[in-house]
Amino acid sequence: MIKAKLSILFVFLFIVKGFSQTSDWKFIKKVDGITIYHRNSGIGNLKDVKIETTFDCNLSTVTEALLDVSAFTKWIYKVEYAKTLKVHNPNHVEYYEKINMPWPAQDRDVVVINKVKQHKETKEVVSEDNCNWTGLPVSKDYVRIKEFYAKWVFQPTASGVKGTYIFHSDPGGDLPSAVVNMFINEGPVNSIKGLKALVKLDKYKNSNSHNIIN
Repeated sequence: MIKAKLSILFVFLFIVKGFSQTSDWKFIKKVDGITIYHRNSGIGNLKDVKIETTFDCNLSTVTEALLDVSAFTKWIYKVEYAKTLKVHNPNHVEYYEKINMPWPAQDRDVVVINKVKQHKETKEVVSEDNCNWTGLPVSKDYVRIKEFYAKWVFQPTASGVKGTYIFHSDPGGDLPSAVVNMFINEGPVNSIKGLKALVKLDKYKNSNSHNIIN
């Protein structure tokens, strides 16, 4: 039992150490004000993704748009279904997504815990997503994603908001390189463009359910 626990701890520390390295980001491209970087995830041919961009709005607006689970299907790449599972408080929720994968890959699903916090002095807003794959029974129709992490950092600027996004995930199963590349190349650009469009809606401009200080 002790040996097993030590083995699990070693694996966990290895993953955290590998993911915490920030000096090996490689610039990939810049398109429509969206700058994309990749680095090796340490899992096969998978890549971690970092995105830097700006939003023409304030902190509360981009936070409202980002965390509206009911709108995920409108802007997050290949998400075909999203549902809030549990609200602990406005800044701590659990949600569920179904992800449409191109044939012949099997569709994926993921259960996520999201937490949001704001630095009182800098006003910086941080939104973190962590996988909670046991949060719902596993369906035979989907491959459950068991390793997932995403982080948004929003910083106020004189003209709007600077956003930095980091994404790490192992979708599980065997995926063709073409499918993997599609999700790390097409996905980020399409998703960020969708979020940029979302923040223009009045419903997000006129709401502040997360009590963000602008």
